[in-house]
Amino acid sequence: MKYTWRIIIIATLVFANLIIFSNLDLEQYPILVLSLFIANVSLGWFIGYQLDKYVFSKKEFDSTQTTLIDYSHALESVPLGIGITNEKGQFEYVNKAHQELYGYNAEEFLRKSWTDCYSKDGNEQLYNEAIPLFNRNGKWRGETLGIKKDGSTFPQEIILSKIAGTPKTICVVRDISEQQQYIDYIKQVAEYNDLTHLPNRRKLLSDISKSKEELKDTSLLFIDLDRFKLVNDTLGHNYGDELLINVAQRLLTFQNEYLNVYHLGGDEFITLIHKGEQEYIENAVVEIITLLKEPYLIFGKEINLTTSIGVCRYPEHTDNHDDLIKLADTALYHAKSDGKNTYKFFSENIKLQLDRKAEIEIELRKVLQNGELYINYQPKFNLVSSRLVGFEALIRWRNPLLGMVSPAEFIPIAEETGLIVDIGKWVINQVLLQMSQWKTKGYSLVKISVNVSQKQFRDNDLVQYIESCLAFHKVDAQFFEVEITESLIADFMVIIPQLTAIKGKGIGISIDDFGTGYSSLNFINNLPIDTLKIDQSFVRGVLNNEKNSSLLKAMIDIGKTLKLDVVAEGIETEEHLNKLIELNCPLGQGYFFSKPIDALEIETIYFNKNETLS
Repeated sequence: MKYTWRIIIIATLVFANLIIFSNLDLEQYPILVLSLFIANVSLGWFIGYQLDKYVFSKKEFDSTQTTLIDYSHALESVPLGIGITNEKGQFEYVNKAHQELYGYNAEEFLRKSWTDCYSKDGNEQLYNEAIPLFNRNGKWRGETLGIKKDGSTFPQEIILSKIAGTPKTICVVRDISEQQQYIDYIKQVAEYNDLTHLPNRRKLLSDISKSKEELKDTSLLFIDLDRFKLVNDTLGHNYGDELLINVAQRLLTFQNEYLNVYHLGGDEFITLIHKGEQEYIENAVVEIITLLKEPYLIFGKEINLTTSIGVCRYPEHTDNHDDLIKLADTALYHAKSDGKNTYKFFSENIKLQLDRKAEIEIELRKVLQNGELYINYQPKFNLVSSRLVGFEALIRWRNPLLGMVSPAEFIPIAEETGLIVDIGKWVINQVLLQMSQWKTKGYSLVKISVNVSQKQFRDNDLVQYIESCLAFHKVDAQFFEVEITESLIADFMVIIPQLTAIKGKGIGISIDDFGTGYSSLNFINNLPIDTLKIDQSFVRGVLNNEKNSSLLKAMIDIGKTLKLDVVAEGIETEEHLNKLIELNCPLGQGYFFSKPIDALEIETIYFNKNETLS
């Protein structure tokens, strides 16, 4: 505040007093003159002060008014909704954005309370969560759902703050609809399958975690479509994808407040059921299998398939929600092993088998290091002349902890874990080493076949490894044979180049378990093979079933027509032998001739030390 008017007034009064006092005798009235002078100066100071104060206040008011106008324009131009309420929660000010957010004009807002901006549920949320914190801290920030004049709702971010020195509250509101849509989109991508739009594994694990926190009775159904791969392989992935969409739609018909459906990927689906009754679960399983078995019309083609289901329940089968998927998958494996198109509940027996599998896997990882594997050989004979024509090398495992472990038990585990690649290489090298030793001892060599798995064929250096072992042990390729199963034909594009390369090295190729897979004669004709081995199941049934006999005869004739050696497996009795001779089967093996025996027994029984190498 400046002194302008105080100076002017005092100066004016002093000047006026000097004129007046100039006519008086100052020496006669000194006290009077001094008193009047002081009084005039004081009066001038007071009047000037009031004028200065007025002028200053006027400027302050004009400045404040200008500032308020600027602030008002600023608040109106902000894209965020801004409102000010009194101590009763009634609006005293709302900017344009706030009006547009909710659909009310300024006059309507001034007749409303903040509670009119939210639904009943929204008000409860704010009263329970926001207001207590706001009262304690003087501010609050969070998200809720606003309600517009037309009744529609929108997600919003809201900031509440007390205005210092007043009982008023300012609220800032931002519409986060686009942000929420983006979050929903990201969540959809992260938690839902692109093809079927069912919740995926991530969402399943999240829901299982919630069940775990709430300790709910939970049953998990692991659903797998039987032979779905065949649809993709024969009709193409377009048919397979459309089939999966149809399966998902059928599964969704079961969804309710207790049951949720998920798609893990491929042909694997999950249903999670939060209901404890055994009868309810079993009925749901049966109904799912029944519905999914009904024919599908895909792009004008009728497709039929079946379903296998494994079930695990909490807390009946496990006290850990995290084990539900693994144990249900184990039960599913047993359902498929039991012939498919059925279901299995996880059980103590399955648990024992699972524990056994885990033990085998642990010990199997040390098997080569500990030298626990060895090879037995089962001889093959010309059925008419009884002349020895070769051997099949069969792997055996004796473990200090587990004892003798059957190949039927440990080979699938070796396949599953990938250990079969190293084990398979060990077998190839061991067989060729044995052949080299027999050669050194002067024995005549005969062809020995070694089983090679699908995983080994995916090992790119398989052909090179066999070739290097043959060279290292100085064994002629004509005495070595690779034996594959018919199921390998499903991986046709992978194995054909490798088989062709093996054949080019002069190594024999035999197809095992013929008749049990799904290969066509065209596939067999195009495979570079030398030998067909007829599965023992056909030999066992040849004596008591005329159809089996006719089928076996047809297989033998097919092999001869394709100029292949034909070997019948599983010859156990003289009757089997005579029947096979009658059907003109040239070669065979089985317990009637000999069980698998070790190398020393072979030398004693079959090799003549005086024979020279052929």
